[in-house]
Amino acid sequence: MAVIAPQLTPLPPPPLPTDAEADFDAKAGASLTAQVGMVVEINASLTWIATQVNAAEGYAVTASQAAMSAGDSAEAAGVSLAATQALAAALGDDAGLPSLAGNARRALAVLPNELGVSFQSQIKALYIEPLLKTNVTGAVSLDVGVSGFFNLTLTGNVTLTFANLPTLSATETLVVLVRANQGATAYGITFPASIVWMSSGGTAPGAPAASRSGEYLITFEGGQVFGRKGSGT
Repeated sequence: MAVIAPQLTPLPPPPLPTDAEADFDAKAGASLTAQVGMVVEINASLTWIATQVNAAEGYAVTASQAAMSAGDSAEAAGVSLAATQALAAALGDDAGLPSLAGNARRALAVLPNELGVSFQSQIKALYIEPLLKTNVTGAVSLDVGVSGFFNLTLTGNVTLTFANLPTLSATETLVVLVRANQGATAYGITFPASIVWMSSGGTAPGAPAASRSGEYLITFEGGQVFGRKGSGT
């Protein structure tokens, strides 16, 4: 919002020594009358200026108080967060929940005595995962983030790669099963060259014959990849 300052009324022309006596007297009277009115206007202007200064100081105080209030709110939020975290930790201790530290990727399971829970070092419960079944040809990327079991029907020569592989430590493993199905025409299948095949001579196995199926077990162990071909039908 624009602030409009008060304006002083300009004085009339002053009397001059060169003016005729009658003109001099008329101008002098008008000038004195205007000066009296100007004093009133000057006083009003000074009052307006004082009002603006007081308002500005009031705004400054309000802004300072708002900043202080915001600081208090931030401090209160920090205290509340710390209290919530402490409460969560206390509730976890009371519930007998184990520490998360050192248990990355481990499943939380009920103890055999059903009196608590613990992180398991291996999977023992029934594990069911989705089956990815599709027709493939050309370059094909198998996403292990979607499934660990790929049932592929070859409609042309295929070159396989694996996507979304996790970073595994030397004590972690990921197992993937690839089933290749052939129709009346047999096509070739090529796996990544990094796979160490557990076969005589370490050579990569071929594709199944026409109208046959074969399974390939791929094991990712730390930074190594091992492969083995099972029997076919």
